[in-house]
This record gives sequence, structure tokens and C-alpha cells, in this order.
Amino acid sequence: MRDLVMRSYEPGDEDAIGGLFAQAFLRPMPENSWTWRFVDNPAGPGVVMLAWDGDVLAAHYAVTHIPISVDGHDGLSGLSGTTMTHPGYRGLGLFPKLATLTYDRMRESDMSMVWGFPNVNSHRGFMENLNWVDMWEVPTLRQNVSEASIVTDPSDNVAEVHSFDERFDRLWEEVRSQYRVIVRRDSGYLTWRYAMNPSQKYRILTYEDEEGLAGYAVFKRYRNELQVVDLLTTKDSSAGQQLICQIGRIALNEQAEAVSLWLSVTSPLHRTLEKLGFRNGNPVTYFGGLILRPDVLDDTVYDYRNWYITMGDSDVY
Repeated sequence: MRDLVMRSYEPGDEDAIGGLFAQAFLRPMPENSWTWRFVDNPAGPGVVMLAWDGDVLAAHYAVTHIPISVDGHDGLSGLSGTTMTHPGYRGLGLFPKLATLTYDRMRESDMSMVWGFPNVNSHRGFMENLNWVDMWEVPTLRQNVSEASIVTDPSDNVAEVHSFDERFDRLWEEVRSQYRVIVRRDSGYLTWRYAMNPSQKYRILTYEDEEGLAGYAVFKRYRNELQVVDLLTTKDSSAGQQLICQIGRIALNEQAEAVSLWLSVTSPLHRTLEKLGFRNGNPVTYFGGLILRPDVLDDTVYDYRNWYITMGDSDVY
């Protein structure tokens, strides 16, 4: 084996990256999904580092450029994902080497933090080799539709729409200060994340009151349940309750068995949904991260209670 060359992604590497994905995960990469995430992202291109053995791509580590709001101020961060190593090159320490180079480039690009959702196979490596901090083990909040308490009379305030318009910008500006750390959820980000996603089909519900858009939910079907991948409302939890109940009615009509979502136990809506029969359970997902710019962020961002996290913040959903 020759000395491996580690370098940043260059246009034309896509075929090799797709081939590595198939070798690492034993399935093809969804068409256009890599380019959508790492090249066409309106927040900026991802930071991607590759390890090459001649013309063989041995390993890949990347972060998605994610805009965040911290204490109401805009910032930049990176969502770690699509970590993969060729089966013939495992055990050589390529993952931490590529990640360290990636984080150096992130600092140069004023990205203050890397964060993400390591799976069972990669979790130990992130914590022990890259000094990540465990922030939360995120449970899945779920209600079986057959129990029927979620299915109430429909609300005239809830409607299904097919795009994200300027109303979502106004909602974002209204609610952003409610959360210490939250991914920027303006219409541009939402359009990229959900409407332009080439490998998933999402549906959008809105809740409007006399003052305008007071909340929205984005959901999709996965096997026999509807997953609420994003949910954002004003402080009034009734908007969230009505959105979730409407998804429950859709689940019942479309013969789905359950509705699930991620929702912090600190949210008032969590307690509302508990009354409707929602319970925390599996799967449980690791959530962690690493501050790259301590001059910009302090250790309080390691407290999960300061974050607003939904399924859509992960690259899996």
C-alpha cells in the first residue's frame, strides 16, 4: 500500500465517492443526494476531505454547511455526516486524520462548531479520537394512531401547502430568539432542506391565526409511521398540538400505525403531547459536537437544553 494522499474534494470526484458509498454501506448512494448536500447547499459548499491510494478512494469525511442562530445572532456550523471508509482500508486511522484536517478548514471558514448524530458504530470514535462532547441521547416521541387520543376534530387553522414562502421568514424572525441554539429555519433553508431534497418526499402543514403564520410541521412517511421531521411554532403550544393532531388524522386515513418526532422534554408541547399519549422510546440517537472557535462559542452550547433539535436536523431523516 502506498502512502495515502489526503486532499479536499474536487469536481469530478463524485463517481469515486458514489463507488465508496456502495462499498461502505452495501447499497447505492441515492441519485444527486451528495451533490445536493455538499455542493448545491445555499449556505455554502460542504467541507469534504478524501484519502486516496492512487486512484482508489479509501476514505471520505465531510460536514454540511449549516447556518445556526445562537442567542439570536447568525453563525455558521458544520453537520458531520457521510463518514465512510473502504473495507480494505479500515483500521488505519483514516477517519480521525481526515476529520482533523476537516476541522482545520472549518476554522478557516469561520465555522464555529461541528455537531451531529453519530451512529452506534462511529460514536466511540468521535468521542475518544476527536474529543467530541456527548450532549444528548435523543429519544423518539411516538404515539400509536390506534389509541385514537391524538385524533381530534380538525382545525380550520391548519392547511397543507406545497412550498415555503415569505410567511416562513416572518415566523422565523419572530421565534428565533426563543431558542439559545437553533438551525436557521428561514424559507431559503427550508426550501433547500425539504423541497429540493432529491431522495425524500416531504409534506408541509401550516397553522395560521388572525396574526398570520403561527407554526408549521414537515412530515414524511417511513414504513408504517409518519415522522414529523420539523416543527416550529410561536410560544403558544396550541399551534403545535393542532399540527400534530392533523398529522394523526392523516396517519389514520392513510393507514399508518404511528406518529413520531423528536422533541425536547423542556418544550411545553412535550407535556401537551404526553397528555395525548405520546411516549419516549426507541430508537435513541446520539447527539454530540465539538466547539471549534472558543472565541465565538462557550461551553453552554454543550447543554442540550439550550438546543432546539428535530429529526430534520439530522442527515438521516
